Amino acid sequence: MLSNSQVLLICPPIININSYNPVPLEYSKRTMTWCRSIVPLSLQNMKNFYTKVGDLLDNLPDAIPEKARQKIRDTILGDEELKNLMDGVDSHRPPRIFLIGRTGVGKSSLINALCGAYVAPVSDTRSCTETAQTYQCKDGERTLMEILDTRGIAESDNLNAEISAEDMLINQVKEFSPDVAIFMLNCTHRDDVDSDVNFLKKLSESYAQAYNMRLPIVAVVNKCDEMAPSRLKNPNEYTESKTKKIAEQVQHYKEIIVKNNLKIDDIIAVSSLIDWMTADGTEIDADSIESLPVSDIENLQIAFDGRYHIEELLNILEKAILDFSARMGLRMALKLQEVVRRIANQLNKSFSAMSATVALSPIPISDIYILLLLQGILVCLIASLSGRDISLDTAKEFVLSMGGIAGAGYGFRLFAPQASKILNVFWAGSGSAVSASIAALGTSAIGKAAIAYYIDDKTIEEAKSTFEASRKED
Repeated sequence: MLSNSQVLLICPPIININSYNPVPLEYSKRTMTWCRSIVPLSLQNMKNFYTKVGDLLDNLPDAIPEKARQKIRDTILGDEELKNLMDGVDSHRPPRIFLIGRTGVGKSSLINALCGAYVAPVSDTRSCTETAQTYQCKDGERTLMEILDTRGIAESDNLNAEISAEDMLINQVKEFSPDVAIFMLNCTHRDDVDSDVNFLKKLSESYAQAYNMRLPIVAVVNKCDEMAPSRLKNPNEYTESKTKKIAEQVQHYKEIIVKNNLKIDDIIAVSSLIDWMTADGTEIDADSIESLPVSDIENLQIAFDGRYHIEELLNILEKAILDFSARMGLRMALKLQEVVRRIANQLNKSFSAMSATVALSPIPISDIYILLLLQGILVCLIASLSGRDISLDTAKEFVLSMGGIAGAGYGFRLFAPQASKILNVFWAGSGSAVSASIAALGTSAIGKAAIAYYIDDKTIEEAKSTFEASRKED
C-alpha cells in the first residue's frame, strides 16, 4: 500500500515561472492578465507532472494490477498531442500579432474578444487607438501573446509631419517583427479597400526584405453582429439570410484581395461583440468604461457574449504562423486545456474501471480502504493535470466535501457495495457484480466533480452539483 508520503509525490511542487521579456517598444504599452477561460494552466507545473508521472505511477498500491498501471501510463504518456505540447513548454515564445485596418473596424474590440477580458479601450463614438499600443497577454509572469493595435490605415491626422501614416505603420511592423498580421475589414458596409490592399502589399514587401521571409496575413471581416437583421446579436440566433449576407461580404472582400494580387493565408467573418458589467452585476456601455476606477475595469465581467468564429480565428492564426516556437506558443494557449480535459476524462474512466475490479472482491469491507485511496489518487492526478499542487489529505477533503464518508447519506452508499456482497451467499458472484457497479459509478462521480473544480475552475458548490447530477444520471 502507498503511504501518505508516497502519495504526496504524485503532486509536483510549485515552480516559479520565468517571464518572457520581449524587446521593448518605443510606443506605449499596456499589460493585461490572460483570461483563465483560455489558458487556465501553469505550464511549468504541467511539465513537471508530465516528466515525473511514469515513476509516480510505479508507486500505485500493490493491489492494482500491472495491466491497470500500464493503461494509466499509456493514457498520459502515450497521448501524442500532449507530448507535442510538453515538448514545446521550454521552446515556445509568445506569438506577436499585428492588427491593421481602417478606423472603426473594431481592432480594440477584437483584442478583447480574443482574450475574453476587457483590456483594450473601446468606444462607440470615437477612435480609441491614437498611437500604436502593444498588449501583453499573461499567465502569471509568463507572456503568452503580444498584440500590436495600430492607428487606422490612412489616418487623416498624422502625429508626425515628417513621416506619413503609412510609413509609420511600416516602421512599426519592422520594429515589432510580427509573426502574423490581421487585416481587419468591416462587415456592415462594402468599403472600397483597393488602396488598403495595395498598402498591405507594400508592407509585406518591406517585411520580406527586412526578415527574408513572408509575412502571414489573415483577413478578418468584423462586426457580423451588425449585419441585418441587426437585432439578432446571439450567433445561435443568426438566420439563414443573415449568414448568407455575411458570406456575400466575405466574398466581396475576397475578390478585391485576389484582384490586387495580395497573398493571404485565409479570410474569416467574425463578431467581437461583448457587453460588459461590473463585479456587482451592473451593465455598463462602452463609452463609460474608461471613466471607471482602474480596479473596476480590471474586474469587468462579460454580461453578454456575442462572439462569433473567434475560436476558429485563433486556429487559423496558429496554422498561419511560420515560426515554430511562436506557433507552439499559440497552440499551447489554445489546446492545452482541451487536451488536459480529455486526458482527465480518460483517467476517470480508468479509475472507475479499477474501482469496479477492486469491488469484485467477495470479502466484505476488504476493499473500502483501497477504493477510498483510488479516489484520492484520482483527485490528485486530476489536480496535477491542471497544474495544481495538492496533497492526498487535500484530495480526501475534496472527496468529503462532495458528500464523502462523513457526508449525510454517504454511509449507506459506502457500505452498500459491502452489503451487496452478502448476496454471494445465495447467488455466487451476484453481490460482487452489484458492488462493482456501485463502486465504479461512485468513483466516476468523484472524478467528474474533480474535473469541474480543478480543470474547469468551477466553485466547490458547482462541483458538488456536478457530483450529485452525475450520481443521479449514472
